[in-house]
Amino acid sequence: MRVALAAALLLTACGGVVPASTDASSSSGAASSTSTGAPIDCAGGPDDLFEKRIAPLLATDRPKTCNTCHLSGVDMEMFVQDTPCQTMACLESKGLVDLSAPEASVVLGWISRADPASPLIDQSVIDEEYQAFLAWIEATAQCGLCWSGDSPCGEPSGENCEEDEAAPAWVDPGDCSPLTRESLFRHKVYAWRDRCFPCHFDSTDFDAPKWIATGSCELGSLMTMRNVLERGLVNYDEPEQSLLLLKPLAEDAGGVMHGGHDKFADKTDEAYVDFLAWISREVECAP
Repeated sequence: MRVALAAALLLTACGGVVPASTDASSSSGAASSTSTGAPIDCAGGPDDLFEKRIAPLLATDRPKTCNTCHLSGVDMEMFVQDTPCQTMACLESKGLVDLSAPEASVVLGWISRADPASPLIDQSVIDEEYQAFLAWIEATAQCGLCWSGDSPCGEPSGENCEEDEAAPAWVDPGDCSPLTRESLFRHKVYAWRDRCFPCHFDSTDFDAPKWIATGSCELGSLMTMRNVLERGLVNYDEPEQSLLLLKPLAEDAGGVMHGGHDKFADKTDEAYVDFLAWISREVECAP
């Protein structure tokens, strides 16, 4: 079961961070966001629906949306748990599924970002996977989560990433593709996260905004970037006034009050320069 779940979740891990304005039913041919409208039998539970609608997709030898994935190295162990029930609870706790508005779930946006022009898949593959996951989310929304506990995603796997040692090898292509923007964040912002340890890490109990996600490096970085954008830490009108820069910057260098003390001594600090580089690209590339 765990292997099947890992394969299923890999279908959803390929797209990275999806802007709030993403429309899965746009005229570009993306998967339809229309509700499945399928009858939901809570007696059987969302687990049964997973087995009937999603597992059969995994049993075929045809290519999946993940074959066009730009983050093929994503480690889904952060989300995949022992049962469909716990896996859904984990996804919900991380904000990747929205049980109040299933069609707005981030995982559906990830699936819809697969390229139907790829020689590996066509629109029917995307649509079938999209509708299967939408049905699973809708069933959970109606029937309720079938797993309860304090840590649906398990205990945090730690704050250190072996991949950090290879970070300087990455070369910025300088474009605005989602992959470039996500990779730039990974190497220019997430790589400096230790300066914010432990207060802002989601694995600690400190009384501070928990915007830094832990777990596998790639997924931790993606979730952290999503948190930064959703919390308004980037100022699109005046990039250098972004709270992501001003909070850690020393007040005598132009920063604002920060309960966690100074993290950037001044604007020549290497971390400040890297943060600003990512913010500047994000502002430049934003729709």
